[in-house]
Amino acid sequence: MMPVIANQGNSKVKLVLNAGLDDNNKTITKSKTFSNVKAAVENEDLYNLGVAISDLQEYQLTNIVRYDEYELLNEV
Repeated sequence: MMPVIANQGNSKVKLVLNAGLDDNNKTITKSKTFSNVKAAVENEDLYNLGVAISDLQEYQLTNIVRYDEYELLNEV
């Protein structure tokens, strides 16, 4: 089996927002995803940015999710 190299790419951050209840009293969630976040950004900084952006949103923030992308390559 050949070794695999993982090259870290950029990250994404997703804000999950509570948009209220539907006619059946089920929670409606909305989300906004921001791409091309530098992988070197610290989690605390990204969290603080998510909170600051959420203050500009119509709906209440319920969750912040970070996605890190990796490109997987066969080592030659």
